[in-house]
Amino acid sequence: MKTGAERSVLAFVDSDYADTPYDKWAGDTGVRPHLLVSEEKFPQYRHVPGAISVPGYRRNGHAERAALDLAARMPPEAVLARMEGDLLRAARLRELLGVPGQDFASALAFRDKVHMKTLVRRSGLEVPEFAPVRVTFDLFGFVREHGYPVVVKPAFGSGSTATQVLRGPADLTRLLAAGLPEYAQVERFVEGPMYVVDGLVVASTPVASFVSRYLNDCLSFRDGTYLGSAQLTRDDPMTDRLVGYAHKVLDALPTPECTTFHLEVFHTPDDRLVLCEIGSRTGGALTAPAIRAATGFDLDEQWFRAQVVPQGPIDAGGHGVAPGQSAGWVVFYPERGTLAALPADPPPFVVEERLRGTVGTAYQGGVKSGVYVAGYVLTGADDHEIERRAQELARWYATGVRWTGRHGENGRAALD
Repeated sequence: MKTGAERSVLAFVDSDYADTPYDKWAGDTGVRPHLLVSEEKFPQYRHVPGAISVPGYRRNGHAERAALDLAARMPPEAVLARMEGDLLRAARLRELLGVPGQDFASALAFRDKVHMKTLVRRSGLEVPEFAPVRVTFDLFGFVREHGYPVVVKPAFGSGSTATQVLRGPADLTRLLAAGLPEYAQVERFVEGPMYVVDGLVVASTPVASFVSRYLNDCLSFRDGTYLGSAQLTRDDPMTDRLVGYAHKVLDALPTPECTTFHLEVFHTPDDRLVLCEIGSRTGGALTAPAIRAATGFDLDEQWFRAQVVPQGPIDAGGHGVAPGQSAGWVVFYPERGTLAALPADPPPFVVEERLRGTVGTAYQGGVKSGVYVAGYVLTGADDHEIERRAQELARWYATGVRWTGRHGENGRAALD
């Protein structure tokens, strides 16, 4: 292994600096991170030595070309990617460079929802009835066989982008008029609340797992309501059950030796656990800050350290949060109008505030579950108190946020 300033890691970056302060994490590791940052996020990383702004980050090959140029000059010991959209290209780059870490086959199993569900079903775990939609007849045939409601979404999607719940023929007609998502899949709608397990795998062993449940759902950005999450304490009867389930899902897939993971699972009214999906990356919105607020465990920093200092000690985070020490998060989405004001002075149970919206900017409504104008991390004794406080926070937010020139679906301005 190289020593001193010679040691280098390469990271694809499309996240806020608050989520991935690679320079701070690398401070005592002897590693210099070289960051290929999307043009949109680069202003937050301008101060970081080795950060490069990449125009057209998501749309062309500039990031890949820059990565190969960097690797030729400073061969990296690790290639890092935290965001869902970067996992496949990071995996392929590792293979091209002979760098350890998640390979392409593993990344594909976690990215392609059809492939993922096929592997998990083979292991004996329950998944919704599903099918790829390559032509429109596939969707017609699935609806004819299984009836409504069904869910249509991109097989490689993230953040619930382009996900549609079809509850009847009118919804199907609207979807077809708008156009099917590329590489779509369809599955039966599953009733019941959605639980989440986020965690860290090191040396092929899950060393930390944290269970939460969504407040509202991941399509809230379309409905003008907030999305939130509340951590379950480890004495909750669902915690051990869901952690055990998550480990079975990880066993069913080609899970890399070191990864964070984000699993979503339905708990049906008749007490079954049914997979929604799992990603080999950290959960979005304010998942990691909420875990940190509840436990002091920094999921992403430990993921980083496990990859760049493989022989170093890992802060094992355990499973679940301690009784009486829950946390959660709430995010609010843009409306169709111009943001005129954001509220100030949140309630005392808010321990972290993220204001992404820019006053004076016109927005066209919610576009993705992870794209919000304001987000908050809140603490409480358990998930029920977090839920009550989330509702209180929503009332506070509604009194302080202001939009002007609101637009309806037809694009016409409405009076504020």
